[in-house]
Amino acid sequence: MSIRIYPPEQQGAGAFDHGKFVEQRPIGFPGDDSTLDRLGPLFYWAWGKSSQDAEIGMHPHKAFEIMTYMLSGIVEHQDTLGTKQAVSAGGAQVMQTGSGVSHAEAFRGSDTEGFQIWFEPHLSQSVKRPPTYNQFQHEQFPLKKESGVILKTVIGEGSPVQIETDVQVYDFTFAPGAAYTYSLSKGRILSFLVVQGSGMAGSENFTHKDFIVVKAETDEKFSLQASSDPMRLVAIEVPAEVDYPLYRK
Repeated sequence: MSIRIYPPEQQGAGAFDHGKFVEQRPIGFPGDDSTLDRLGPLFYWAWGKSSQDAEIGMHPHKAFEIMTYMLSGIVEHQDTLGTKQAVSAGGAQVMQTGSGVSHAEAFRGSDTEGFQIWFEPHLSQSVKRPPTYNQFQHEQFPLKKESGVILKTVIGEGSPVQIETDVQVYDFTFAPGAAYTYSLSKGRILSFLVVQGSGMAGSENFTHKDFIVVKAETDEKFSLQASSDPMRLVAIEVPAEVDYPLYRK
């Protein structure tokens, strides 16, 4: 098993609406200065924050599967399918962009924070499907509580989110000192962003805003443990390789 830690300075950055909405991009596009440009079918991951209302105007997407997952505040969504909806903290908006769709986003409030994450299905197949939009509020996701750890499954077993890409997404909340044993199968990658606090993955220390990538060479288990403060991690598991061609950025 290998564990690699990428501090914020090794991640990309970006901004929208004249700097009102700023992003830290652990997995970015060319020119973002991110060390990583993908992990298997995990194509893009941005952590955005705004201290005032911010808007991203109508723009197109095609073939990729895109999720906005909110940590705080409200995001409004509208698109060329006729959708006009909003989701709040703990909720997710999921677009399977298929043959093509345009959408706009508006982040409302003085403390808005969330992720936008792109997953790559088999593009030559997904582009033939009609685009879809679905959204889910926090209460729709399954929660598991165990020894000071709350595990929320955003994509995976029990979640209402259904997409084509092979991916699992989890939101972990740890009480001070709490630990969770994660099982990672051979050929899989777990990556996570430290949203709050600090802790350890195996024997490696990490802190707030770090991006951690764990790769398994065999079926393995390792511990995630919080330090003396509360900790929150958002984690994504994907295969290191897929059986279809991946887009070159």
